[in-house]
Amino acid sequence: MKRKKIAIFAVAIVTIFCISWGVAFAAEQPIKWRLVSTWTPTINLIEGDRNFAKLVNEMSKGRLQITVSPAGELVPATSVFDAVAKGSVECGGDWPSYWAGKNSAFDLLGSFPMGLGQYDAINWYLHYGGKKIFDDLFGKYNMVYFLKSVTPMESGIRSRVPIKTLADYKGKKLRMSGRAQGYILKKLGAAQVMISGGEIYQALQMGTIDGAEFSSPSIDWKMGFSEVTKYCIAPGWHQPSSTNGVMINKKVWDSLPDDLKIIVEKAALANIAYMSSSYETGNIEAIELFKKAGTQTFKLSPAELKKIEEYAWEYLVDESAKNPDFHKAALSMFQYLKDFQEARSFQEPFSQGRLLYSWPKLPGLK
Repeated sequence: MKRKKIAIFAVAIVTIFCISWGVAFAAEQPIKWRLVSTWTPTINLIEGDRNFAKLVNEMSKGRLQITVSPAGELVPATSVFDAVAKGSVECGGDWPSYWAGKNSAFDLLGSFPMGLGQYDAINWYLHYGGKKIFDDLFGKYNMVYFLKSVTPMESGIRSRVPIKTLADYKGKKLRMSGRAQGYILKKLGAAQVMISGGEIYQALQMGTIDGAEFSSPSIDWKMGFSEVTKYCIAPGWHQPSSTNGVMINKKVWDSLPDDLKIIVEKAALANIAYMSSSYETGNIEAIELFKKAGTQTFKLSPAELKKIEEYAWEYLVDESAKNPDFHKAALSMFQYLKDFQEARSFQEPFSQGRLLYSWPKLPGLK
């Protein structure tokens, strides 16, 4: 009987030790996420995804480990949204306008012609209701979302043939993303061509298109556009800024410990500051490099920009009437712009962004 008691006691000790060791071992195992990007390695927008992952990995001391896969490695760029929504992967880096086929409001969140500038987008997102707009829209698709960078105004159209005025747009085949942008191009008599960023160089080289936009000068330069274009028509009215963020599967997010959730949120905030600045300051060198390569730059006049603004507001009001989600986002965004107008005017000539020529007749805009 004594031996039996000793044996039972020994088994109990071993069992407790094994359970304790197992719990400790489980607690030490890092949580691993795969971040699939919409960008290929040749498009340096992927650096925003990589830096975000690096920040999370370092701040969590390895407890949450995020690895970044370029577009096409695990998931095609066009499938990133669905892969995250369904939980096939944990998270994905994006530009929201790519998902306009799901809901036209995504097109507005990514960028809008004559709309939010770089730091307008950041101000609106962080302090004027923008984050809730993103949360509500992505929440409908089983995801949570964090903004992690905003690129500055895009270069404009880089072209094989000179485009000096709005009249020169007529008859041109131009690669340009966005539904509102397509509406405006049609008004100008141009044809919108939709191809991925990775296909632009070859399309320009072969003459399939007359010109193309992609991003800001620092990004355009690294994509080799100086080799296949001679001209640039600025400013980039089609995308005064572009937001980039991380989509996270809702179930995956809910299962994350609270302290790691805070780390993800803070890493995204830090990434906004670092990468937005990086994309902006990179333009200093890139613009000079384009000049040295022989690129000729033309600029649209204020009168021509006013005409584009009129077309942009036409599309904005029309789409707002069709889609409540679009209207909700547009109203929040343009209310910020209107409310900030006095402060912007007060800051001149030192302010960022621009004073709008006119206001869209958007229902609810005060």
